[in-house]
Amino acid sequence: MKESEALAALAGMGIMVLVVVGALVLAVSIFYFLTLHQTMNAVGETHRPLAGGLIWLALIPGLGLVWYMIYILLLSSALRKELAQRQLPGDGGFGISLALVILQVLCFIPYVNLLAALPALALWIAHWVKMAGYRRLLQPAQAALAA
Repeated sequence: MKESEALAALAGMGIMVLVVVGALVLAVSIFYFLTLHQTMNAVGETHRPLAGGLIWLALIPGLGLVWYMIYILLLSSALRKELAQRQLPGDGGFGISLALVILQVLCFIPYVNLLAALPALALWIAHWVKMAGYRRLLQPAQAALAA
């Protein structure tokens, strides 16, 4: 095999790896956004600042990241109000949402991103778990209110 053929094969495998990793990231993001969507819909209409389905705008390249950051802060604020009204424990995850937004912004600064990437990933997972917990906490109450 010539050197140019080996480089072409290596480049082809690299592209395939990027496509597979990109598809996995997209699939995980869809499940995460679905959790955020359902959590926003579990908040009562009086405290819901916007429709839950608007999280899907975060899939738009570029501006979607900014929208995502705004959305999770609005969601946490709405959760805090809803939990206070229902006299349920919790702060709505505002602290973890704010920390996640800050770490994600730091991930765009060269060299700082090397330090911020792993904590941002860990906090993102913790945020997902916390939002799913709030959704489970609020959804049974929503079903009881509708009955």
